[in-house]
Amino acid sequence: MPASLPVIDASETLCCAPLGSAAFSPERDAAQIAARLRAMADAGRVRILQELSCCDGHALTTTEVATLLEVTAATANHHLRQLERAGLVAPRRDGARVLYALRADNVRAVAAALSIGCDCC
Repeated sequence: MPASLPVIDASETLCCAPLGSAAFSPERDAAQIAARLRAMADAGRVRILQELSCCDGHALTTTEVATLLEVTAATANHHLRQLERAGLVAPRRDGARVLYALRADNVRAVAAALSIGCDCC
């Protein structure tokens, strides 16, 4: 059975300095980045993020994700929960439906943190 993702505070925007920079704090930043990368380390979840990034405000339901990935609703829900726990998508209620939208700020922050910067040279 795969290990579950660690619990991180995904309520705030991730803001980590680039790897290799003096401002990068391994104690503080490494766990946040690793947790989000683990959530993204699945082809289906990457596909969900890709679909949600098409335009600002685009959102998907669990049923739409299941159709997109050609999986059951339970599997789609699992993927969306992992992305939500990592702070990469945000749910919102629309009547009886739950819509999931991209948290572009956190996705961009992960990309920025992976931008290698070296203050030593």
